[in-house]
This record gives sequence, structure tokens and C-alpha cells, in this order.
Amino acid sequence: MTGILDKFHVENCIHGARVMARSHQLTPGWIGDDEIDTSIQMLKDDLDACAKEMKRLVNVNRRSLFEGWPTDA
Repeated sequence: MTGILDKFHVENCIHGARVMARSHQLTPGWIGDDEIDTSIQMLKDDLDACAKEMKRLVNVNRRSLFEGWPTDA
């Protein structure tokens, strides 16, 4: 299963969830501080979204793997 979140791929397989950059160049050439800050903030936001998706996929896998098993809670 693969999902694309802007500049990143989130993949989920039997080995777990992982994030990969879609390209080697993640930002265009910027010369202004505001442009750089905005571009980097967008990448941070995308990575936060990737982390959220990865955690969701891992939880889905964990639930489906152990669904129906008795709990000691």
C-alpha cells in the first residue's frame, strides 16, 4: 500500500511503514529568508502528515493482526 503526501511517499508493507522522498530535490532555489522559511515549513508539515499516516497504518496493521485475540486488560 502506498500513499503520496505532496513530496513524499508513505509505504506500508509486511516490514512496516516507511517514508521516502519522491525526488532528490525537495525545494527550488530560493534566495530570500521568507521563501526559505516557508518552503522548509511546508516540508515539515508534509513530514508531520507522513508521520500521522505511518502511525495510522501501523495501528491498522496491529489491530488486524491481533483482532479477536483475548486481552489481559
